[in-house]
Amino acid sequence: MKYRTTSYYNEFHCIGGICEDSCCENWEIDLDDATLKRYMRHTGDFGKRLKNSTKVKEKQFILNGTRCPFLNEENLCDIFIEMGEECLCETCTNFPRHVEEFEDLKEVNLTMSCPEVSRIMLAKKEKMTFECREGTDMEYGLKHIEPVKSFAFWKKGHVNKLDKPLFEILFETRRLIFSILQNREERIERRAATVLLLAYEIQDFIDKKEYDKIVQKMENYKKPEKKVLLEKYFKKHEKRVTEKEAWMKQILNMYEGLETIKEDWSALLLECMKVMHGKDELKGILVSSGLIEEGEAGEESSSFLRNYAVSYQEFFHYYQGKEYEYEHILVYYIFNYFLGASYDHDVYTKVKFAVVSYLVILEMDIAVWLKQQKEFLYEDQVKIAHAYSKEIEHSYNNYESLQLILSAHPILDAQHILIGLLS
Repeated sequence: MKYRTTSYYNEFHCIGGICEDSCCENWEIDLDDATLKRYMRHTGDFGKRLKNSTKVKEKQFILNGTRCPFLNEENLCDIFIEMGEECLCETCTNFPRHVEEFEDLKEVNLTMSCPEVSRIMLAKKEKMTFECREGTDMEYGLKHIEPVKSFAFWKKGHVNKLDKPLFEILFETRRLIFSILQNREERIERRAATVLLLAYEIQDFIDKKEYDKIVQKMENYKKPEKKVLLEKYFKKHEKRVTEKEAWMKQILNMYEGLETIKEDWSALLLECMKVMHGKDELKGILVSSGLIEEGEAGEESSSFLRNYAVSYQEFFHYYQGKEYEYEHILVYYIFNYFLGASYDHDVYTKVKFAVVSYLVILEMDIAVWLKQQKEFLYEDQVKIAHAYSKEIEHSYNNYESLQLILSAHPILDAQHILIGLLS
């Protein structure tokens, strides 16, 4: 089996009890069959504890509030201490890894839902690169894992089977996408817009199974004249700030409706809403969501209002030289999910997911920057990127709901997203 990973993959080591956001809190822990049998057969006092802390039928631990029942006061794992690392379940062994399998190839990435991974990735000033070599699951820190064959479940007639000819073409398409996203002579929003339009244009060829035309489309995107045409097209979407603000409000409201894993996420969304909504409008949102009582809103609800366009310009000027962080975030989401279209034939939704994720993270960055008197640190970026990934990538309900929205909602077509990117 071949394994493809990011070049910094082996830099990651779990920091255990000193981690600010333990992966043993705030979500259910699913047990694989082999580990469940081992736990139920374990004897002695610890065996009794395992049995008393497990919902056997559901194949899950019984949480202690929001914490795993085996997470001790030092935020260390009692199963690891008592039985050894080899006795951890698949979920605990494999986290924070994301795995996609394509016949004789596994792509393994570290997910930003772990704050230590976010720290490692976002600290890199150089372009993200990838390595591929022969190996085993054990070498990559994995227990046996069922292939993550991402599929758009809402598509009729879908068969969860690898389309090998499409995979080979999309592999090359992804190379082109990486080169576009990592072209640091262009502003980051232009790069994201170009990739979005490329995905939009090749999706029709995929739907019609005209795969050979994808190759010609890619060649066109490499030509200088295509860049000129794109630039003229993009200018039509610039300076539409009022439309952008209204669009971004709708996007954040969509995210607010998703499942909440951790309250830090709700606080970040609330900061964005404070920035984007007027006093009376925000008060109604806060009351209807149960966050405040009627009559409590006061002056705080309008304290972070801003001139939308000016704040964007000021933030990008303030944060110049660090666009590579957003580049990494876009490349990260493309690496994790793009080739999943070899199973479900839905390239466009996967690229929209990467671009909208970047936009939401950027919006949260600006809100925190304003709250902190126009100061924004590397650790702030780590916190936000980590919180987003944890809420979206590690909640099945949230991830699938967002994919459905991205695939079907009219305000998430290319025209609207381009306004969000370029205005």
